[in-house]
Amino acid sequence: MKRRQFIKTTAGAATILSYSPFLKANETIDKVFQTFDAEINLTASPMEVSLLPGNKTNMLCLNGSVVKGDSHFLKSSQGYLGPSFEVRRGERIKVNFKNNLSEASIIHWHGLDLPEAQDGHPSYAIEPNESYTYDLEIHNRAGLYWYHPHPHGRTGYQVYHGMAGLFVVRDNEEDKLNLPAQENELFFVLQDRHFDENNQLIYVQSGHDIMMGKVGDKLLVNGSLDRERKVAKEAYRLRFLNGGNALTYRLQWSDGKPVKLIGTDGGLLEELTDRDSVLFSPGERIDLLVDFSDKNIGDEVELQSIPLVDNSSSQPFTVYKFKITKEGVKNFDMPTQLSVIKKIESNEAVNIDSPKVFKLAPKAGVGWTIDDLGYEMNNIRPKERVKLGTTEIWEFDLTNAGMVHPMHIHGSQFQVLERIPGPYSKDIVFDGGWKDTVAVLPGDRVRIIKRFHDFEGKFLFHCHILEHEDHSMMRDFLVEK
Repeated sequence: MKRRQFIKTTAGAATILSYSPFLKANETIDKVFQTFDAEINLTASPMEVSLLPGNKTNMLCLNGSVVKGDSHFLKSSQGYLGPSFEVRRGERIKVNFKNNLSEASIIHWHGLDLPEAQDGHPSYAIEPNESYTYDLEIHNRAGLYWYHPHPHGRTGYQVYHGMAGLFVVRDNEEDKLNLPAQENELFFVLQDRHFDENNQLIYVQSGHDIMMGKVGDKLLVNGSLDRERKVAKEAYRLRFLNGGNALTYRLQWSDGKPVKLIGTDGGLLEELTDRDSVLFSPGERIDLLVDFSDKNIGDEVELQSIPLVDNSSSQPFTVYKFKITKEGVKNFDMPTQLSVIKKIESNEAVNIDSPKVFKLAPKAGVGWTIDDLGYEMNNIRPKERVKLGTTEIWEFDLTNAGMVHPMHIHGSQFQVLERIPGPYSKDIVFDGGWKDTVAVLPGDRVRIIKRFHDFEGKFLFHCHILEHEDHSMMRDFLVEK
């Protein structure tokens, strides 16, 4: 190699190494020089959005554009939502995040297995007019993930005001199944909001809103009040994100047919599962299959949310309505096997005989807590330290308190090992597949098993009722060699 070439090459390598501090020492020089498949600009800015008749609503919105790469990496948003990313497993994208808000922010890529510096920990929050560059190498299997802000104390506010978007991962395993696609693959982001008489959002107003989480009186789907779609007499794949701050749904079909579940947070299940209803808490995703081929033109079918507790005085409400308006032309045969999920055996865990137990309970003067502790950035207890390359069992214990807590662990997906149910969760909670968020119901003890094999560093686990995580129900954990 000529001297000038050598200087240019080594200088480039040094630049990339300093830019990507998470690169492992044993990675090859080819890895260092791997190019990005796409570069995307993502900007957070205040915006006025027309949602209701009359005055526009003041929102905080994420807008994106593809700087380099094919346009398919980013799809236009609906309503106030951020654009949808669409990538393939193994691809690498560069995201330039610019904060044009009047307060600090940072983006968390919910469900993606990423190094600490790319995960969106609140310690990385940037101030107004600052930028942060993400290097996202996609290791996850095909699935529906999402992104949202994660500054400490302001996550709920910023998400409530519009900062969220979908992140879709594809792979060859899923492609081979020929599941309903194109116009027969539909995405739904469920969010509830509360507006005043001037069409402005009403956020937390009381301690009740903090303790119970902020629940609105209007349901928006994909950033819009429109909750009806015309469909053909065909099979559809319906992919849902519960992107709300606090509301938990229990979904069922109005015609009494079973809910056909084919995927959860971390992608497809091994096989289709029929359920009478599906519990769906904040942060979770579900993947459903529905076939309207047996309906008549003019029929309407509603996806409803029914009370979490049977025999409740609460009434079901409509989440989304499908109106059959034309004949079908596409045939679909459901595969007998959707994917292969290798179960993590409990004997793989280094703490099989002593699971780490985290008690979920309220504490006077603090709010909802984990082990009676609020969030303390960088104050990591011995049991919140994990050895890189090991597998652990964690237990979330809600035996002495009452409301649903969706517990989210950053980093790699986990599996639910066991649920010791309380009085409410039996038969309404589905724990199969790969998960990153698990709903813990009153009286439950839920054990999960998780591998900590990929990245060392500081990560979060917390309740995904956003008012809970903002005020107290969140902790750091440290993966170390």
